[in-house]
Amino acid sequence: MRWLLIFTFWLGVLAASADAAPRTFIIDPGHGGHDRGGVPGQRISEKQLTLDVSLRLNRILRARGYRTVMTRTSDVFIPLPQRVALGNRYPRATFVSIHFNSAPREGACGFETFYFSGSGRRIAANIQRRLLRTCRTENRGIKQRGFYVLRRSRNPAVLVECGFLTNRLEGRRALQAAHRQRLAEAIAAGLIESR
Repeated sequence: MRWLLIFTFWLGVLAASADAAPRTFIIDPGHGGHDRGGVPGQRISEKQLTLDVSLRLNRILRARGYRTVMTRTSDVFIPLPQRVALGNRYPRATFVSIHFNSAPREGACGFETFYFSGSGRRIAANIQRRLLRTCRTENRGIKQRGFYVLRRSRNPAVLVECGFLTNRLEGRRALQAAHRQRLAEAIAAGLIESR
């Protein structure tokens, strides 16, 4: 009987230390290098803005005590399989890919957040809700899609579209550092809420 109590005690200690371990977030700034992102002829380049929001998100999460890993920290092109492979090296991590949207129609606007597996659905919903508090725009919702970085991730994964660079108003907002900071704070809040 005594050995059972000791065994149960150590199981509890191990479970508590696993819960106390810092959660890892894999931050993936979309595009980079020769891949500007967006549609042909798009005036505002996506790759610098995704990197800027991601670096801000990285600082926020680290300041809160979380471990973070970035798939890129400069203007380089990282193939999708390498991005996913990096994320899959960290068990119990959450993968978040940061993007801005574009469309041939200038009037297209709003935020949308994608997931593939069920483990990403709640994270996507929390991020989407937080993003919609940053500014008034269309709620394009959360959507299940088989994007490579979502489909091949072994961890919960989401892809966030932070507004349309081809929309005049949202493009102007995206160029403002204060707006990009609000986007990073909203994404961070959604990630932390989903722990």
